[in-house]
Amino acid sequence: MTTYGRFEWRDVTTEYRGVLPTRDGEELRWLVNRERMRDTVTGETFTRSIMRSPGVCVMAPVLDDDRIALVRQYRYPVAEELWELPAGTLAAREEGGRVIALETPETCAARELEEETGWQAERLVRLAEWYAMPGGNDQRVYLFVATGLARRAQRLDEGELIEEVRAFPAAELTRMIARGEIRDAKTLAGLLHVLGRRPDGVRLGQP
Repeated sequence: MTTYGRFEWRDVTTEYRGVLPTRDGEELRWLVNRERMRDTVTGETFTRSIMRSPGVCVMAPVLDDDRIALVRQYRYPVAEELWELPAGTLAAREEGGRVIALETPETCAARELEEETGWQAERLVRLAEWYAMPGGNDQRVYLFVATGLARRAQRLDEGELIEEVRAFPAAELTRMIARGEIRDAKTLAGLLHVLGRRPDGVRLGQP
């Protein structure tokens, strides 16, 4: 039995393990659990379905001319191509019904940036972090700004479909957000963090 704050976790049953084949072998991406817990204040016992994740890194690659690069990626669950900031999941292992990261966010960010875009960053600065959807999972998102980019080779994983890597000026990204052309949540949050720190900020008026 494990205690977190006022709650005791009585038992955890893993219903599904999300495992993805990569060039380096199979990687654990998430667990879907049925978790029974007890509120030590009220004595109530209840069960929740929870997705456990090691965390995700999101990178905003900033070119020397100040444009920011996005990738146009096909996403199987929604059957669409989306404009996104490059991102990737931390390498992990399973322990006691949780997913434990095996690397730092900085290591993950450097690797995933090169794999998805073909750029290697001289500098990676962690700008922010947040929970993606804490009502149903514990996935933490780490946002990095990547600068000093040098061209290397893109190395996509099996089934990863990135059709285009394109850099956009900040003003165009703001217009894309206003027009609803960027619909990936982590990308919206990441761009609003990055663009919001610039002198002109983000003004989402007319598209």
